[in-house]
Amino acid sequence: MTIDTEVISKTTVALKLSGRLDTANSPLLEQKIKQWGDEVTTLVLDFKDLEYISSMGLRVLLHAKKTLKDKNRDLIIKNMAEAVREVFELTGFINLIVREEGFAVVRKDEPGKIVLYLNGELTTEGVPTISEELIKIKKHESEKCTPITIILDMEKLYCILPNALKHLRQAIADSVWVGRVLLVRNVPVEYSSEMEAEGLGELAKEE
Repeated sequence: MTIDTEVISKTTVALKLSGRLDTANSPLLEQKIKQWGDEVTTLVLDFKDLEYISSMGLRVLLHAKKTLKDKNRDLIIKNMAEAVREVFELTGFINLIVREEGFAVVRKDEPGKIVLYLNGELTTEGVPTISEELIKIKKHESEKCTPITIILDMEKLYCILPNALKHLRQAIADSVWVGRVLLVRNVPVEYSSEMEAEGLGELAKEE
């Protein structure tokens, strides 16, 4: 693994990781993170060229995030490849990237249903992420000819911006097929009226 450094400003530094972040390379990342003093308040990790991350790499990131947070400093992760993102999702580390991307979808397959957990801030720019997941599910599940329930869980949404629900309604309509039941759960109370106005209120009911 290689780590290239880019000083963006007096308070922000980016570390660009390439290759594999495993047990052998984790100490290098830990050292690179620690070398910056308190004057650097934002540390950005660019994962564009990172191919793999091990459990040791995840532990280094978790420790670094906690240490920086205790000092009112930010650790931001961006440009995560799909293979690496899957590791974050499976291990529950997805919240590490919400700070940078603003919005993330975590999929969990359960017997007879698929839950899409929506995390962060839902904007019109974030809806295509949901749409992609719904289309992917449609392509895979519609051929089975067995009913399945798709659940959009909004418990971890801290904000829904104007027009996002309108785009979400369209994404739901574009991915419908016979045998699919789609429900929305844990809608933040403050957005219930907006859900109703966009015709999504009927989806927000108990399973």
